[in-house]
Amino acid sequence: MNGLSYLLDTNTIMGLLKGNDEAISILSGISLPACGFSAITRMELLSYPDLAIDEE
Repeated sequence: MNGLSYLLDTNTIMGLLKGNDEAISILSGISLPACGFSAITRMELLSYPDLAIDEE
């Protein structure tokens, strides 16, 4: 096992980046090191047109 307990999808991560209250509420109390994302989610996030350099 790799220690990950949660797999985040693109919409959830985008919600966090945009400060969406619902996404933040759902993930509150969850340790960031316990979360992961797929290679497909990574590609989708990196192709987002308004992605800032610090968000990469």
